Amino acid sequence: MKRTRTINWERLFLLAPVFALLLFAFALPLLYIVPQAFGGDAAGRFLRIFESPVYLKIIWTTVRISLEATAITLVVSFPLAWFLSRATGIKALLLGLLVLVPFLSSVLVRTFAWLAILGQRGLVNGTLLSLGLISEPLPLLFSEPAVVLALVHASIPMMVFALVTVLRRIDGRILLAANTLGASPIRAWFGVVVPLAIRGIQSGVIIIFLFTIASFIAPAFLGNQRQQMLAQVIQSEIETGADWPFAAALGVTLALVATIVVAAMTIVLRYFSRWQRPATVPVSAQKQLKPLDTALLRQPIALPSTRFRLLSMHGSAPRLFEPAYLTIIAIFILLPLVVLFPVSFSSADVLVFPPPGYSLRWYETILGSSEWIEAALTSLRIGAATCVLSLVAATLAVLGFGRSRFVFQGAFEAALQSPLSVPAVVFALGAYLAFSRVGLVDTEAGIIIAHTVLIFPVVYLIASATYSSIDPGLSLAAASLGANPWRIFRTIVFPLLLPGLAIGALIAMLLSFDESVASIFLSDLSVKTLPRKLWEGIRFNTSPESAAVSAILLGVTCLVIAAGMAVILGRRKVPGGAGGIVPLSPGSADTATAT
Repeated sequence: MKRTRTINWERLFLLAPVFALLLFAFALPLLYIVPQAFGGDAAGRFLRIFESPVYLKIIWTTVRISLEATAITLVVSFPLAWFLSRATGIKALLLGLLVLVPFLSSVLVRTFAWLAILGQRGLVNGTLLSLGLISEPLPLLFSEPAVVLALVHASIPMMVFALVTVLRRIDGRILLAANTLGASPIRAWFGVVVPLAIRGIQSGVIIIFLFTIASFIAPAFLGNQRQQMLAQVIQSEIETGADWPFAAALGVTLALVATIVVAAMTIVLRYFSRWQRPATVPVSAQKQLKPLDTALLRQPIALPSTRFRLLSMHGSAPRLFEPAYLTIIAIFILLPLVVLFPVSFSSADVLVFPPPGYSLRWYETILGSSEWIEAALTSLRIGAATCVLSLVAATLAVLGFGRSRFVFQGAFEAALQSPLSVPAVVFALGAYLAFSRVGLVDTEAGIIIAHTVLIFPVVYLIASATYSSIDPGLSLAAASLGANPWRIFRTIVFPLLLPGLAIGALIAMLLSFDESVASIFLSDLSVKTLPRKLWEGIRFNTSPESAAVSAILLGVTCLVIAAGMAVILGRRKVPGGAGGIVPLSPGSADTATAT
């Protein structure tokens, strides 16, 4: 009994700093929205929102665009997630990079790229004009399709990551089995595979909806007044500083609308997954069941028909669908990133594609600008501090939760991951209102705290997955040999946990360096991060200068990913490394077994 109490106190000691961070830097800022929204003339504020046709239209537009983007993202991403879940070797590596590279690039960068593609002198209009298909540029920008297109492009990686884990658990032969039982390809796909993936679909749909409903960058750059979204209005209210209580009321409205829609989607998706919880057959009904006719089991199994092979997405996937789909989706994902590079070398003063000439003038402008250099250094300092704090918090959380379950552990883990389920713009609003009272707005410390709250749950998930793969027998063996807990952690647990922490550190650094929402809300004149500077540059300047900055950011991201992959591959080739074989002397067998 004493041992159990000691372990619980040790876990409490490890988890206390993490939950203190969540309490003071996440929960309190969110709660701070409430008195701002409901203080004073609260009724007047909410009546102004729900009685005004303008704000009702904004709410409806927000929900409609978010649902449209979520549905399109699901349809477009599902085949990619399926192919990735079945891929092996170099194909799996290439598909993984196709999904990962855009995910680790800034949303600002990806959204800005659509300006160069859809503009009046952009890629699409330039191509159509050169082919003679149109006589004047099409009005592609500042429209709802442009906003939805950008949101779908930004959401595909998150949807794929949510789906691929569930799809990997599905036996690929299940479509063949369905065909032998007489199911048509469409019925086998939508009646078996999709229901088995309903958990991943539910997670992906909720994540994407929360992401899109809180987006203000895409509608601000690509939409017009008729496509205004609620998060965009909140950001505008905060930026002008005209009415903080009204901005808080808008934040409460956004959170309420998001909660209602998510609850409705959860109920609908739970209805589709009801068959995964089969009801038990009463004993009285079991007695009335007829004996099973086993003659069917002795009949020859029919091979899949040609029609099934052509329409199925099983291992014998269609010869035309898979390469055609992967080509189209790869162009869609990579084109906004690739088009930035020629535009960044343009000699023109405005965004034109193809460029009339090539020049290094914009790179010279950036590298010679003290403002851009200072913004980059500020983001680098904030990213490094966020990386360290996220690693410390994630490590404490992993060790605090440990391997054995305890009372309310599920609730504690849900609270730990709660920053992932709250719209970022709502948290940024609360952080702005709360941090402004203690002097943390427009400071590096305030941005670091906000970034840590948003990013460390991602690092925790990675570290937790790595920790769960460590053999617990190693720690028990070390304890039986007299090692204390600190030495066990330092010599066994930490070295084995280090690869997961390294990946988490890389992702934390990249996410912090490119984080836009909190940076835009919490920085202004004294502290300008690179996303904040880029946000201002894109809003008030249509020159290729922002394209050059975006190209540099994308290039740095690709270099970091390539360096990380090189280190991982090099580690695998080192004798004695992961997957390596070391010649052992007869007396070292026990050591090799323990390692």
